Amino acid sequence: MNIIKRALFVLLILIAGLSAQPYGQKLQNAARSIDSVSKSTVWKGYHQYQSLYMKGLLENNKTLQIEALRGLVKASSKLGLDPTRYKNALRLIEPKNPQKKKSKAAKSSRSAKEKKSETQKRDRVVHLLEYDMKKIAKIAGLTMGDKALNVTLSRPFSKKNVHHFVLKRKARYLYVFDIAPVRAPFSIKRYKGGAVKEVRIAQYDPKKVRIVIETKKKYKPSVDIKDRKMTISLPAHKKRVKTTHYAQKKKVPGKADRKRSHIPMRIYTVVIDPGHGGKDSGAVGYHRKMEKDAVLAIAKDLAKILKKRGFRVYLTRNSDRFISLKERTRMANRKNADFFISIHANAVPKRRDFLKSKGIETYFLSPARTARAKRVAALENRADIANIDYFTKNDYLHMLNREKIIKSNKLAMDIQDQMLKSVRKKYRNVLDNGVRNGPFWVLVGAQMPAVLIETGFITNPTEAKRLFNPYYRKLLAQGIANGIANYIYRNKE
Repeated sequence: MNIIKRALFVLLILIAGLSAQPYGQKLQNAARSIDSVSKSTVWKGYHQYQSLYMKGLLENNKTLQIEALRGLVKASSKLGLDPTRYKNALRLIEPKNPQKKKSKAAKSSRSAKEKKSETQKRDRVVHLLEYDMKKIAKIAGLTMGDKALNVTLSRPFSKKNVHHFVLKRKARYLYVFDIAPVRAPFSIKRYKGGAVKEVRIAQYDPKKVRIVIETKKKYKPSVDIKDRKMTISLPAHKKRVKTTHYAQKKKVPGKADRKRSHIPMRIYTVVIDPGHGGKDSGAVGYHRKMEKDAVLAIAKDLAKILKKRGFRVYLTRNSDRFISLKERTRMANRKNADFFISIHANAVPKRRDFLKSKGIETYFLSPARTARAKRVAALENRADIANIDYFTKNDYLHMLNREKIIKSNKLAMDIQDQMLKSVRKKYRNVLDNGVRNGPFWVLVGAQMPAVLIETGFITNPTEAKRLFNPYYRKLLAQGIANGIANYIYRNKE
């Protein structure tokens, strides 16, 4: 009985943990779908479990992986599919029971009354958690004026739901307001103006929204709450600040203004990823020149240009060090990046192809459709995915980033076009190898438009020399920056 009680306790904790997260409801929906008598509904549940399994892999959430794989095994059996690969994956991560397995007779000795009691307890936990989630308010509107930040919620609120504290960071003050339980319909919003250096509103955890007012001078903020509206005072400022609404569409500058400045209407965050690094030299080309060195120099040039144009920029590495492919996009996700740009240099293995293989090309994430894409992807992926099984690789590529593929494709086209225009001002013979799709592992998991740029062939003598020429690298960087700016303008991001 003690073993049963412990197992029940673990089960309840597991259910509570899953239900409290955004994935809890999704798991329940998938379970209901595969219990349906409709085959199309079962297929829906099957695909829901696949998506959840991918998310579990991406976030290293083993509990989510286990629950999703169990669902996939059950759904596969109902649909007449072979569940072996799911069972094998489940066997690798499912926790081992240190105690001896009970005999079938011992397992069947549990009375129907005990089973019913456990089911009732589990259902009660799920019901309470679902009820708790329904009480969470949502942000319905935000406006920032010259005197205050106004937050409109979906239901009445009180001051006891607001926790306020102040942090001192060198020459600035951070006034932090945590409001809970609240959810925002966005990942993060930023405002500037007046005496405020920046105001940031973001989803801090599944139930809490954090508002940070960053100032250079100290002030005493006040919080006023009336029904569904919360007002936070801002530092006094003489000049009037134009009111900004988070739901409003920003005015797009005219064509002449865009060409002159390329400065975004709001602050965009770009994560630049210089490929390879450290123990992974990347391709080694003409005169033993290394890909990792060339792409780092281009990335640094690009970072300088983007910062001057008003972008917020991060590099996955700014020195010669190794970073795993997964960690690169994880950084982009943690920084809430608007764009992920991975910079590489191409190569061919055979000496007879050194001279004829040349040109610039830009890739976006998609299952490979050509032998060329597979070859290039294999070259860039080899760093640290040798131990990832075939099932994981292929399901990742077919199921993640589906909603971002179109945006990434558009971004790739703009960058490819502007890179060529930039370098051809002085180097007219640069070959356009076009925009392609490929299974690049470094792009997997990016929650924003993401591209991988092959800036030239390091095995080609001419292009290798250019990649180590500071002037040519600057032209490449300017082209990439112009491509990002064009994408923002065309898509009104």
